[in-house]
Parts: sequence; C-alpha cells; structure tokens
Amino acid sequence: MRNTTAVSARDRRARALKCHALILIALCAEIQPALGQDSAARRTTSGPTPVTVAVRAEIEAPNLDGRLDDAVWREAPTSSDFTQVLPDDGTPPSERSEIRVVYDREALYVAARLYDSEPNGVVGGLGRRDAGVPSDLFYLSIDSYHDHRTAFRFGVNPSGVRSDWIATNDSDNEDYSWDPVWEVAARIDSLGWVAELRIPFSQLRFSSAADLTWGINFTRLIFSKNEWTVWSWWPNTEQGFTSHFGHLEGLRDIPPPRRLEVLPYNVAKAEYTEGADPANPFNDGSVYDITSGMDLKYGVTSDLTIDATLLPDFGQVEADPAVVNLTEFETFYEERRPFFVEGANLFEFGAGSGGEVFGAPQLFYSRRVGRAPSITADEPGGYVDSPTATRILGAAKLSGQTAGWSIGVLNALTAREFADVQQLEGHTRRDPVEPLSNFGVLSLRKDFRGGGSGIGVLATTVNRHLDAPAFDTLNAAAYTGGVDFFHRFADNQFSVSWTISATHISGDATAITLAQRSSARYYQRPDQGYVSLDTSATSMNGYAVSGQVGKVAGNWTYGMDVFAYSPGFEVNDAGYNTEADRIFHGLWLSRRWLRPGKVFQQLTFNTSWSQSWNFGGERMSRQAYLGGYGTFHNYWYVSLGGGYNFTSLNDRTTRGGPLAESPSSWNAHVFLSTDGRKPVSIGAGFFYARNRYGGWGDGTNLSLRLRPTGAVNITLGPSYNRTHSIGFYVTQREDPTATATLGGRYLFSELDQKTVDVTLRADVAVTPDLSVQLYAQPFLASGDYIRFKELERPRAYDFIHYGEDGGSTIALDQGSNVYTVDTDGTGPIESISFRNPDFRVRSLRSNLVVRWEYMRGSTLFLVWNHNRSGYSPNPSFDLFDELDALRGDNQQNTFVVKVAYWWSR
Repeated sequence: MRNTTAVSARDRRARALKCHALILIALCAEIQPALGQDSAARRTTSGPTPVTVAVRAEIEAPNLDGRLDDAVWREAPTSSDFTQVLPDDGTPPSERSEIRVVYDREALYVAARLYDSEPNGVVGGLGRRDAGVPSDLFYLSIDSYHDHRTAFRFGVNPSGVRSDWIATNDSDNEDYSWDPVWEVAARIDSLGWVAELRIPFSQLRFSSAADLTWGINFTRLIFSKNEWTVWSWWPNTEQGFTSHFGHLEGLRDIPPPRRLEVLPYNVAKAEYTEGADPANPFNDGSVYDITSGMDLKYGVTSDLTIDATLLPDFGQVEADPAVVNLTEFETFYEERRPFFVEGANLFEFGAGSGGEVFGAPQLFYSRRVGRAPSITADEPGGYVDSPTATRILGAAKLSGQTAGWSIGVLNALTAREFADVQQLEGHTRRDPVEPLSNFGVLSLRKDFRGGGSGIGVLATTVNRHLDAPAFDTLNAAAYTGGVDFFHRFADNQFSVSWTISATHISGDATAITLAQRSSARYYQRPDQGYVSLDTSATSMNGYAVSGQVGKVAGNWTYGMDVFAYSPGFEVNDAGYNTEADRIFHGLWLSRRWLRPGKVFQQLTFNTSWSQSWNFGGERMSRQAYLGGYGTFHNYWYVSLGGGYNFTSLNDRTTRGGPLAESPSSWNAHVFLSTDGRKPVSIGAGFFYARNRYGGWGDGTNLSLRLRPTGAVNITLGPSYNRTHSIGFYVTQREDPTATATLGGRYLFSELDQKTVDVTLRADVAVTPDLSVQLYAQPFLASGDYIRFKELERPRAYDFIHYGEDGGSTIALDQGSNVYTVDTDGTGPIESISFRNPDFRVRSLRSNLVVRWEYMRGSTLFLVWNHNRSGYSPNPSFDLFDELDALRGDNQQNTFVVKVAYWWSR
C-alpha cells in the first residue's frame, strides 16, 4: 500500500522550497538593474599560480628602518601584479604596490613599497596589537606547511602597529591568540608608505627539506578608498583561501631554528570586598596572594611544537558578560584564556570545506578545563570559602604536521578542590567540591588533492578520581570519538561533508541517572516508549551523524543539511551540547551579487526551510526563513529578514513531562549601520516576534563607535529587550490524581521580562607597545511572573488557570514569599507550594588593563577588576532607580600586577 502521508509531506516540503526559490528569483530580477553590469576590464579567472623568489642575504641582512636602502633589496625581484578584491573584484588597483623577499639563516624579510598618489591621505593611527586599527594596512600570509589549508598572517599599518593570526581549514577564520615574536618598521614618505618585516624562522613551522616551496600572498588595504588588493587573486565567488596562494621559491638550506621559548611570570593580587563580614575567618574584606607560573614553547622538530603551561593565571582576561538564564540549558561562554584560544582550530570537529559542517557536535569545549567546582558547599548560618574556579595544575599541547598529517594533542590536569567551612559552633571542616581530573584531546587530519579533500579524527577523554561520596553525581570517565570528511568537486564549485561521532560515559548509578534525566534528553518523559529510565545503569552510550552537500561557489549557492543525535549522545564532560534525541533536515538557497552595481557594493538574499523530529518520530520544528543583507556605495550596511515557525510539538517545554504544543510564530529583524571608517559610526537593530496565543518579544540594540584620534577607539553598545511569554515553565510536582497529564502537574505562568545592558570598550594606545583597555558592562533585568496555571492536557497549549478555573485557589505568603496552590478547592488533592520566582537583578562588571611589552616578547600587565551587584524579589523595574541603586551596592575590587619575561635560545 502506498504511503500517502509520507508522499504528501514530501510534496509539501518540495512545494514550499520551490515557492521560496520563486520568490527569491523574482526579487533578484527586480534588483538586478540596480546592480549594473560587469566591467569589461574585470578578470574572471585567477589564471596561473604567481611565483616570487626569495634572495639570500649572503653578507648582511636588511636593517629594519622603513627606508629600503639596503643593497640586498636591490637584488631581490619585485612582485607588483596586484588585483582588486573590493570594491570592484577582478579590476586593476588604483595604486601600485611592490614587494620583495629576502632571507638569511635566521629569518625571512619582506619589504613592501606601497605607493599612494596622495601620500597625505595615508592613514596611520595607533592601537594595541591585534586591535584592528582603522588605517591603511599591509598583510603578509605564509603557508609554510604548504598544505594549502594553514596560513600564518602578519599585518602592519603605517604607524607600526602589528597584528598576527592563524587562518585554518582553507578559510580566513582568524585566530588572533597567536602572538609570535617578530619585528617590523613602517614609515610614511612622499611616495606613500613603506613596511619592512622580519619573521624569525623559529616562529614558523615547516619541513626540514633542503629546498622549500611555501605558499605566500600579500594583501593591501587603502583605507581612504576602502580598496582591498591582493597579489595572488581569485574571484570572490570561489570557495577557499590558502589554497589560492602563490608560491615562494628560493628558500634553501635553512638550518633548524632554535625553538625553545620560556615565559616565566609572577602575579601579585589584592582583593577588597565591601560589606564583608569582619567575623568571616576566610575573608574579612581583604585578601592578598602572590603566585608564579610559567609558559613554555619547544620545537620538537621544525614542524612540531610543544606548548605547556604550569599554574597558569588569566587575571588579565576580560570578564564574562552578565546574563539571566531562565532556560534548562547552561550558558555558553566564549573562551578567552590565551593558552586555550591559541591553536583552538586544531580541536574543532567537522571543520571541512572552509567551514564547520552544520550540525557537527562540539566535542571539545575548553571552558570545561578549569571550570567552577561541580559541587556546592553550604553551611546555613556558618561561613564557606569555596574556590570560584578549579586550579589548572598544568596543561600541554603538541601541534604541527608530520608525514602529511596535521596533529593536535592536548592534556590538562586540574586539582582536587576543597571548600573550607566553619560551622556555627566554631568547628571547621574541608568539603571536597571538585575531584582531581584529567582532560585529553587528540586531533589528526589528513588532506588530499592540494587541500580539496580531507579526513580528520578527534577524540576526547575525561577521567576523574572520585574518592568522596559527594562525587557520586559526577561521571568517572567520559570518552568521545569522531571522524569528519570533506570533498570538493566540479572545479571546487560543489562540496560534500559529513561527520560521525560516538560517546561513552560511565560512573556511579546516581551520575548516569542524572545524565538520563538531564535537559538534553529527558528519559523520564511519560508519553514515549523508545527510551527508558534505568536507575541501575552505570554507563550510557550514544552517537551522532551530520552531513551537508551543496554548491558553495558562484553567484547561486544552495544545499542540504542533515544531522541526528541519538538520545544517549552526551559530550558535556569535555564538550558542549544542549540537546540530544534530534533528527534535523534543512534546505537552503542563496543568491549573491559580489560586484558593484548602481546602488550596492554587494548584496545577498537567502532562504531556507528546515524540520526536526525526535527519535520517537514526533515533529519538533518546521520553519521557513527569507532574508538579505547588503553594502551600499557609501559603505552603509543593511540586513533584514523574517521567519515563520509552524505549529509543532515540544518535548522540552515540561522539562521531563509529556509533550506540549509549540505554537506557530513569526519573527522579523532589521539592522542598519553607517560607514565604519568614519570617526563616528552608528549601528541600530530591531527585532520583533509573536506567536499565535499573543506571546511576543522585541528588542533594540545600538552600537556607537568613536575614534576621536588615531590612538583612541571607543565602542558603546546599549540594548533593551522585552518579552511577554504566555506559557513559561515554573515548576512541577508528581501527583497520581493528575491522570490527564500522566501523573504530574506542570506549572506555568505568563512572564514579563525586561533586560537592559550597556557594553563599553575603550582602547587607548600610547605607543604600539603600550596600551590601555577598559571593559565595563552595567546589566539590569527583571522578571514578573503572573497568572500561574498548569498544563491541562498533553500535546496542547491549554492551561488551567489557578484562582480562575475549577475552583482552584492561589495565595502568596508575603513573609515567606511562597505561593500555595489548592488545585481543587475543598477537594482531597494535596496543595502545591513553591517560592515566588519574581526577580530583579543588577550588576556592573568591569576591568581595566594596562599592557606594556617592555621588551621583545616580555609583558607587564596592570589590572583592576571592579564588580558589584544587587538582587530584589520585587520585579518592578525603573531604569534610573536601578542605576542609582547600583551605585550603592557593595563592590569588589581586585588589583593584579603580572610580569612575564620572555627568554629564547
């Protein structure tokens, strides 16, 4: 018998995608006249690979002074055939650029003579390293592995401000945490400006062959014209980055560089807490500490490097932003610690075809290492001193390439942590709050076809020494392993990528039961039969697959994405994932205009259609999206779009209870920003969403960037968001009499939530090596829960309102701030009590960092961290009253002096 249900569903999906495509094509037809026609002088293909030759400095290396009067520069051949990328891709540049390359036994030297017909218009400006100073720029990109996927990039502006980063996976994704030790000299003159770069071979990684060929490219930005030009050019409709580089030849007999670098550091810290209890034996308001640590870098071979850190300190790192998380999922925070940020690309999973496979799980999340302790120590009426983060005793990673394989190995050991507790009677004890733990990560990758295909393996391990009953809730061991693959074909116009991964966790039955009941899977759901809660299990296994195929180059791009996470898939010991038990399918289509027309410099429209199910076959989502973004000729930017979510079901709404309806909704957003090159630039965005039952949300965000001088950069980003939820989860209770909802009562309410935050960043550069950075974020939020109710029946969005339906009553005890609900009036059902969830919170987080590179590779940090916060159960919200109250909240000030000395041989 024919499956008419499946056929009709497939037909509906096809019709919907066709409809989206027709709409997009119609829009494209309307917009095409505004874009204009291609220039006759424009290049359309990249042509043969350009080659430049490095000349050996036999007698004397160039002197870095920005003058180019050394004899060896006259001997080096000139590379000057640049092509424009922006604004008019494929056309000749407006100004000439000349590049020369020489080398000696220790370093590579690059000279850039950058002509400008209006030298007074050359823009310099000061800024801290890697800050992205708005100015003219010159970039040197080196593929010393010659793997066509990894580029070491060095940038300089006319004032000598440096930037450096690594681009990986044949894309221009930027890892700015890499801080090699190199030198530069730059100078503006009557012809334009000049840059001389000295890159020690010890800072690069390359094979030990006698004759070397490297990939290389040179890029220039003329800031006043917003004109980007490049030496080895390819059309911007093509996929890839490093694989398009030219070749650097002539490197011969480079001796193995000395590659031992040691960076010992000392840290002095003083912390002052206002309003501290003077009777607190652990903190009477002032705490002092002096620590030491060390970073080490050692070149095992010319292409394999070990990085290690002992007792690391990250006091100079910017604070995490404040959030109010009312969901069942943990907040994801960006990694900011230098040891883990540098080379993080090595431990990405699914990084193929120049980007990550959509739906590939994050098997390694470095914030797990050194996180806050897993166990909370408490002593009512007493005092508790618990660490805010787990100490990292040591960590090391091996990275590089050998025998055609890219290798990344990381291992970290974190300490067994205790909380010191003083009881009311004066007795003290030490409660274990985190076990001794070891984290391991292994990454292997092999590329083929000059980087056009590749296969990779990533594995993680977590082992904990669970030597106390308090640790029974933690997994003793967690292992993950995965394989990813990508392949480009049809002249790199198309690509296919996929991943497959598996997980295993083991531990006490308590820990595995918690994993089964977690918000990622909810095995305890009463209305499903494909998984079961096993409270005696001591292990859990799972798998995930993901894949995509599509056209990734050209003006039209399109493709399909799929992924599936089995119910038992669990990576959160070493990785990050919020949901398992999902099957996803999506289609997308995009049309791009990447060459200037009459109105736009660039313009893109895209549309998508996606659906998801759980492993029980229930549809969890179905949505459509249409949007676009573009840059005008005045370099203003606009983005707009909207989506529609169809009615579906949700197996997370009741947090372990039965399915509930996920109502249909729509959303729209718009964002507009002015020319970012100007001394003052502004951006403004707005979004609005609404569902079929009257729930809504809106938000406004602004961004203001000020550059009063070439050495000062200030950004201010206020935002204001509001939501009115019709059915927001509050709590639940087991109740055998609640037969309509399968033995449980699931409490919800309407929720009015408001959030205001302002993010301020200010960078002041005194010299290229001395800078001051300020970060500050005042944050205000409130939540007002009203009209409490319970789910009336599964698979619906119907509720029984307390105090309104069925004789139920609800009352708030003002003294205890506890609600009591009687669901049947004088009936036999036991009443339900829960704490009033209303809240109002405020906080200020800030840090001020003075960074001085007082010697090559050696740095002094002076840091001031300032924090304060307040809380009230009253949800009434007045912006100015809250700001005034924030001024009076108790504050915590931490002062840090960190001195690091770089030594190399």
